[in-house]
Formats: sequence, C-alpha cells, structure tokens
Amino acid sequence: MASRKALISVTLVAALGIILVLGYLAGRTFRDPARATTVAGMTVLEPASPLPEFRLHDQNNQVFDRARLQGKWSYVFFGYTHCPDICPTTLVVLRDAQKIAGGREQGVQYIFVSVDPDRDNAATLKNYLPYFHPEFIGATGSQGELMRLTRALGAYYETGKTRGGSPATAPGVALPPPSLESYEVHHSAAIFLIDPEARLRALFAGPHDAARLVQGLQRLKGG
Repeated sequence: MASRKALISVTLVAALGIILVLGYLAGRTFRDPARATTVAGMTVLEPASPLPEFRLHDQNNQVFDRARLQGKWSYVFFGYTHCPDICPTTLVVLRDAQKIAGGREQGVQYIFVSVDPDRDNAATLKNYLPYFHPEFIGATGSQGELMRLTRALGAYYETGKTRGGSPATAPGVALPPPSLESYEVHHSAAIFLIDPEARLRALFAGPHDAARLVQGLQRLKGG
C-alpha cells in the first residue's frame, strides 16, 4: 500500500511538472511583456504578430497554409487524435463556443492541428473531427512545417515513447484505436486566436470556457 501511495504521489508531481512546463512555454509566445495585456480572460498581443509561410495539408488532403488563415478569424489548437483527455475536452469546448456564437460569428473557423503526423494522416483527421463538429478543420504535415508554425506561435510539443495503455474518451466521443506502439505527445494546451490578416492576436490559457472564447473574440472585433 505504501509503495502504491508513493507511486501515485510521484505521478501527480510529474503531471504537475508537465503542466507548469507547458504553461511556461506557451507563455513564451509573448516574449515582450510590454506587448501583452490580459483582457477578458485572454492574453492579447499588441501589435499582432504576423505568421510566417508554412505548408500543411487538411483532412481532405488539400493544402493548408497561411492563405487559409486570411479573411477569417481562427481558433487554433494543437494536439493529436490519441490524446487521452486535453484534446477531446478542448474540442468539446470549441464545439460549445461555435454553438454559443451561432449565426453571429460568420467568418470564424475552428482548426485542430495534429502534432503527431506519424499516426494522424488526412483520413484519421477526417474520421475524428466529425465527432466534435462537421465543420472543424483538421491539419497536419511534416515535422519541419509543424515546427515552423508552432515556433511562430510559441506553442510546444514533444513526442514521448510511453508504451501500452489506451486513450480515454470524453463523454460521447469515440477515439481511434491505439496503434501497436502507443505513446503520448506532450503539447501546449493553449488556444491561439489568429486574426483575418493571419496574425497572432491573442491566446487563451486553460482551463478553457466556451463563453470566454466567444466573448474574447467579440471584444477584439469591437462587438
């Protein structure tokens, strides 16, 4: 019993450490404190930061690049389909945000970028995202292109090699079966808000709330 308690304690400490590291790394998006302000539960960057060119592909095997972010506001979240908790939970929040916004938020897109291209191809994303919303966009690509985008945003991810286990699910969400070698991908839990000029405008740190996401966007749009 004592050894079991010790194992649980070590696990909790390790989990807390990961959360703190991810929070710190996500915060590196705003390297100049003078440019960042906290407004309505989000961190706003002034002036907004233009994104570089990058080239991914979406769930329909169409090119997903910087041009796909222009002309619309975009909520962007990084994760992977075998994610046991953070990813499905966050996608449910984004689904709820879309529902709250309803017809008021035309010209807004919700984007899930997989940082696990070894397991998440276009077909995987196409099967996965409809569990949350049929209009959600999924994208992934080579490690080089993913790094180009994540570094520009200050997002973080790292692939682990933890074998065994199976992914948990959010209520009512079916996930793909694990591969023969299951491993975790540690990643930032932040949601990034990109403006219609393909510039990083704001960041929402977790835990996420659908109403806060909608209110934040409306504030930035002046509505």
